[in-house]
Amino acid sequence: MKLHLTREEFLALWRTHSGYTPSVCGDACVQRSDGMDLDSILMAEMEEWYRKLLLEADESLLAPEDIAADTAMPAPSGGSVTIRLPPGVLRVLCVRLSGWSRPAWIVTDPDSPTAVSQLHPYTRACADSPVAVLHTDGSLSLYPAASGDRLSALVCAIRRDGIYSFDRAATEGFARC
Repeated sequence: MKLHLTREEFLALWRTHSGYTPSVCGDACVQRSDGMDLDSILMAEMEEWYRKLLLEADESLLAPEDIAADTAMPAPSGGSVTIRLPPGVLRVLCVRLSGWSRPAWIVTDPDSPTAVSQLHPYTRACADSPVAVLHTDGSLSLYPAASGDRLSALVCAIRRDGIYSFDRAATEGFARC
């Protein structure tokens, strides 16, 4: 089941899994004397866990979004096209153009041999084995691309301000943080 929680809802869930919720008997008291705000510490832990989840977790633990319809695609040039990813996209999980027979292999290192080979037309990928190269500036280059191709899928893990989206099964990892 996919969860979409506000900051307060996620903090309450984090407190519960961390053992900082009031006990049923009401006899537990948590105090700090060093001037630190417990919620601030828990929030920092929570943010770190969520960012790591979006960047590294299995796709089944995420709540990915298909943003193809909302993403502008310029006309292809030289057999490829480069699109700008919207702010908040931390990870691209699937990308596909209408002219491809399957989704692209996503390369996250723009200096890798696979990414560099896309720069030359004779070593570039084909529609049966397309490649998408994610650049550090937030752009995504798609190889090959022809005029008439449209973006049919762009599934991403997105970090939205104040909203935390993930699968309930990911909460099993709270105890391992």
